[in-house]
Amino acid sequence: MKIAIFGAGVAGLSAAIELVDKGHSVEIYEKRKVLGGKVSVWKDSDGDSVESGLHIVFGGYSQLQHYLKRVGAENNYSWKEHSLIYAESDGKQSFFKKANLPSPWAEVVGGLQADFLTMWDKLSLIKGLFPALAGNEEYFRSQDHMTYSEWHHLRGASEHSLQKLWRAIALAMNFIEPNVISARPMITIFKYFGTDYAATKFGFFRKNPGDSMIEPMRQYIQSKGGRIFVDAKLGRFELNSDETIKHAVLRDGHTITADAYISALPVHNIKTVLPVEWLAHDYFRNLHQFEGSPVANCQLWFDRKITDTDNLMFSQGTTFATFADVSLTCPEDFQKGMGTANGGSVMSLVLAPAHNLMDMPGEVIISMVMKDIHDRFPKSRDAKLLKSTLVKIPRSVYKAVPDVDQYRPDQISPIKNFFLAGDYTYQRYLASMEGAALSGKQVAEKLLSKLGG
Repeated sequence: MKIAIFGAGVAGLSAAIELVDKGHSVEIYEKRKVLGGKVSVWKDSDGDSVESGLHIVFGGYSQLQHYLKRVGAENNYSWKEHSLIYAESDGKQSFFKKANLPSPWAEVVGGLQADFLTMWDKLSLIKGLFPALAGNEEYFRSQDHMTYSEWHHLRGASEHSLQKLWRAIALAMNFIEPNVISARPMITIFKYFGTDYAATKFGFFRKNPGDSMIEPMRQYIQSKGGRIFVDAKLGRFELNSDETIKHAVLRDGHTITADAYISALPVHNIKTVLPVEWLAHDYFRNLHQFEGSPVANCQLWFDRKITDTDNLMFSQGTTFATFADVSLTCPEDFQKGMGTANGGSVMSLVLAPAHNLMDMPGEVIISMVMKDIHDRFPKSRDAKLLKSTLVKIPRSVYKAVPDVDQYRPDQISPIKNFFLAGDYTYQRYLASMEGAALSGKQVAEKLLSKLGG
């Protein structure tokens, strides 16, 4: 069977891996010159790796880790110390470290030992989060009608713990505030991470996501006969009389004919190429319920080390929500002699919420970030900034706001030879690299089950 996949992010590449492994002919069409979608990385004219975001492998990302092992990239990432690290003013740090006990006791004892939470915070969290730890998928979906802030307060958990602990987690996960994000994704993550000791481990790619993950995936797919085309933007679908796809047409006029077609495009992109005839189906009209979260990623090269923390960090009350010194976390990139790096820190920072940054001049944003860096890292005050990059993404992962979860589509569409993949489609891990990998696995399995093979 010949399958055409549009979009070469984690979802599209994962689907391709499944399909080429079963002997099918796979062609992937990517509109840009670089693969990876939301986790893409490219080299600039200085030879520096410019990342579209700070992407890590969680211990709970079992499907993604399975694919990394399958393509021979299981040693391309390394685990860091098992703790949440919060950067405070003047170089101070607060920690949430799991105790060496089975979950959920590891989290309970770790929370009781956290020095940045009051005793009332701790007791209110133990009581308040119990429904999440004991809940199932049906319960999680039933809580989608309210924001996480509402759920948090309804359970009696403190406002201080919301702001100190969970705000940065919400911003890191979906780039929106706790009073905007649905309770559903937050309590789902509490369940997965609060009942599995290893699920919250942080793994950083030894180089970057492009070299350490996307490139091995590309090589594996091509080694199995898959073909990948770049600068190949989908323009439209031509239909048969029964609304199935006759062929796809690229923006440059090339036509693509296949037995089945998978869209692994972001939801905001696939909406622009849907045939009008298909909008008679609720399945396709419901895609218009989704909006993307804006986010920006900032990288700063310094002439000296400004931190010695080799791990993911969070921050409250700053332009950046989560960040890392990738000169420490990624030992095979951002090192002395590689592009601009001279041995100093290279900070990669996720700026969220970012809705007010999209139209702001880059130099103003960098100035705001530097002010917060100086506050959090005293050594940076005497350091020289060698270079900065800023990548703005107006529509990243879908906004997981209340009442949207019900519209997340199955991978099987009403059109016999058309299927959807992407972290917005229905799978248990929501908007994430793991969600994208799961959607790729599910779309391949459902396509083959429906069409045979």
